[in-house]
Amino acid sequence: MAISADAHEFVRLCIPLTGFAEFDLYGTGMAQLYLDTARAQVGEKHFAEFLEAWKAAYEAGAGVELLTPTQLEIARAVTYLWYSGAWPRLAPAAHADLRREQANAEFVVAPGAYVEGLVWRTFHGHPAGAKPPGFGTWGVRPPRPSTLAELRAEIGIPEPGEGAVPAGEETLVAVPPDKLPGPLLARGTAPSAVATADTVQGTVRQDAQGGGT
Repeated sequence: MAISADAHEFVRLCIPLTGFAEFDLYGTGMAQLYLDTARAQVGEKHFAEFLEAWKAAYEAGAGVELLTPTQLEIARAVTYLWYSGAWPRLAPAAHADLRREQANAEFVVAPGAYVEGLVWRTFHGHPAGAKPPGFGTWGVRPPRPSTLAELRAEIGIPEPGEGAVPAGEETLVAVPPDKLPGPLLARGTAPSAVATADTVQGTVRQDAQGGGT
């Protein structure tokens, strides 16, 4: 099924959010539905502003820290949507800021979205009750995790020192290693090294009040 030009751009900008290549995102068959869902939940104007801010941040070689708290919540929701097939409940402050009339509740956007969730691909699993892997596959060793270099190549980000991506290629610019998305980097991070939600929100509040460093 053909999808809109906006959906193609949406997929491109979701590559660094999800850590999956565009082949995988298109392969879900959910790009247009996810874009339409996000627009309906966030509001067309607010979602367009989010996409412009996110595009500008990455083309400047930066990351999500340049987004506003509400835009950061939208980024989280979009990522959650790709991984689970469900639109999540937004943080109350973000939902209030968006001034949306619909209920702030999680819902699965379509029956097929659960089946196509990226979460199953992160551990070579399959959704319970759907897409059975086939007889005897439990006796086969799953593929090894991708290396950092392979993840970079898959989502179109050059190695450090290689500079920006050549002009005309459908990719984003180089991103520092600590901002590279994907499951491998997360698996190598100790839980104690990950900031809690309270810590992150406290930092955002300090910055908003002029108390950040």
